[in-house]
Amino acid sequence: MNRLIKVAIVALFPIYLYSHSLVLNLMDNEDGTITASGMFNTGESAAGAMVRILAIESQEILYEKRLPESSELTIPIPNIAYTVLLDGGPGHAVSKPGIEPQGGFVKEEMPKEGKNKKEQPSRTNMQISSSNAVTYSIIVAFLLLFATIFISIKNTNKLLQELKK
Repeated sequence: MNRLIKVAIVALFPIYLYSHSLVLNLMDNEDGTITASGMFNTGESAAGAMVRILAIESQEILYEKRLPESSELTIPIPNIAYTVLLDGGPGHAVSKPGIEPQGGFVKEEMPKEGKNKKEQPSRTNMQISSSNAVTYSIIVAFLLLFATIFISIKNTNKLLQELKK
């Protein structure tokens, strides 16, 4: 019986529980825009992750938007040096230096237009990623819970029968 349980646990333990990391890809569209796409290295969509473009010198937020369901955004290339930050939540953030525009970066900073005072997006607007890994993990957890309860009831009944003898 113990051997069967061990084999069942090993067979049912999902590989999906292993850690994953966020991947950010930047492509120059050669029309003054870049396409930022994000996903996890497990193939899971990064829809809902926040994309920010930050000025390197001033750390001013030049652009901020969540990834749509397609996990791709087309963004105009700023004239100043910048980095692209993809934030998928705690422990899931990655940044890359921005692609230089065709004419090169301008040395002077862009005038501030109150972009930092922009309203922060709320968590209620964030899309929840529906991942097969999460679904399978929850199913396995419930199966293990029910198996534990079943075995506990069975062992309790055996003990009660032994006590009655």
